[in-house]
Amino acid sequence: MTTRRDFITGCGKVITGAAISGLLLPVLQSCVPTSLPLTPSPTSPPVGSDGRVSIDVSDLNSGNPVKSVAGLYGSDGLPILITRISDTDFRALSSYCPHAGCQVESTLQGTSIPCLCHNSLFALDGSVVQGPAVTSLRQYDAAYDVPSHTLHIKVA
Repeated sequence: MTTRRDFITGCGKVITGAAISGLLLPVLQSCVPTSLPLTPSPTSPPVGSDGRVSIDVSDLNSGNPVKSVAGLYGSDGLPILITRISDTDFRALSSYCPHAGCQVESTLQGTSIPCLCHNSLFALDGSVVQGPAVTSLRQYDAAYDVPSHTLHIKVA
């Protein structure tokens, strides 16, 4: 049989635990990356027998040099950015910022790709323009096919 004191002490522990959980839960949830896809997208571009996906890049130009393709994810689970450096030079970059693991934006800030977490900036080739990041964005093996305006990206 429990005493009144034991009952009140137990209730105090439950209330204290609930209060701590209520304070810590938002902090813990903010630490979990929410931009990672949980399941493969049904709109993923098909992967060929050579482990490459083919992406039409005819919509990229000097005024619109970067895009993210729906369903195209890198090994880090984040979208792959495709950038246009020149008429025949295209890059496939990870959108994973090497500084703190945030996702970089697919819209430019001036002429650079921004990471809004800590204000790093990256050039269209993935190199660091402004830190705190000190490492370039990861590049995927990609080959541009001029006649078809298609970028073949090695993803597997």
